[in-house]
Amino acid sequence: MNYLQLINRLRVECGVSGASTPLITVTGLTGESYRMSSWINSAWVDVQTAKEDWQWMRNSVEFNTVTQQQIYTPTQAGVGSTFGNWKRDSWRASSVGQNYADEQLLNYMDYTTFRNLYMYGNMRTTYARPVVITIDPDKSLGFGSIPDQPYVIVGEYYIQPTEFALATDAPPTVFPDRFQMMIVYRAMMFYGGYESAPEVYQRGEFEFKRLMNRLDIDQLPTFVSGPPLA
Repeated sequence: MNYLQLINRLRVECGVSGASTPLITVTGLTGESYRMSSWINSAWVDVQTAKEDWQWMRNSVEFNTVTQQQIYTPTQAGVGSTFGNWKRDSWRASSVGQNYADEQLLNYMDYTTFRNLYMYGNMRTTYARPVVITIDPDKSLGFGSIPDQPYVIVGEYYIQPTEFALATDAPPTVFPDRFQMMIVYRAMMFYGGYESAPEVYQRGEFEFKRLMNRLDIDQLPTFVSGPPLA
């Protein structure tokens, strides 16, 4: 469903007056229709931000370091306007031209510890293969040690939550279609709270939680436990 279709579905599910006559535009909405359009957007943001590690809210990135350059902004790392933040435990490094043959994991280190170890004293001019990565307060990536040559860096980042603007705007194709009603059900909760309609709120809450549980299974990483301790 696109933005306009989501709004119209919300009107039907809430049983508002005139819901049998669908809206044909999202431009110039006023009153109840405007509130419904806002609730759909708020619901969509809530779905996107409900869990930190949604698979459909992540993208991969690959870039080459520059010899003797330690810090890389998101732009220098090759990510665009969709960038939200880095995934800390996703990073690997390999030598350029080796087709990933010597690829190794990079250990994440919090920025304060990193700064005290790798941006202090003679480490300021120590160049070697990076084994550690950090994220500074400006969301730039830092490597320790400072790269002594170009390395291929592979990792992941989280996508910035978005809102709908045009009638044809829709959730990205990576968001499973079968979960799109979550947006409507979450928006029903906003409507129910605003209109003091507990039956609408309760139905929206029940259905939203039901689909959220299924989305957890479908779109969160699977953790495999090891054998029991002796």
